[in-house]
Amino acid sequence: MTREEKIKKRQQRAYERKAKRIAKDKSYLHTSNLFDRGYSFSWGRRYQHGSVFVCEMRYGDCELRGYCNGDC
Repeated sequence: MTREEKIKKRQQRAYERKAKRIAKDKSYLHTSNLFDRGYSFSWGRRYQHGSVFVCEMRYGDCELRGYCNGDC
């Protein structure tokens, strides 16, 4: 393998790694926008990993309490 081929291979791997990160970030943003959380990567990531509780009616006070009050 020549030097140019090694460089091209390394650049391709870097491109794939960055594209994977961009795809994840888009997914997190889409999730946060569905629940009206604005432009929040971290909230979308926590929700997708199961760290955030959201009731069926998407009430914020249910999220703070950790349980739904039955209005759903």
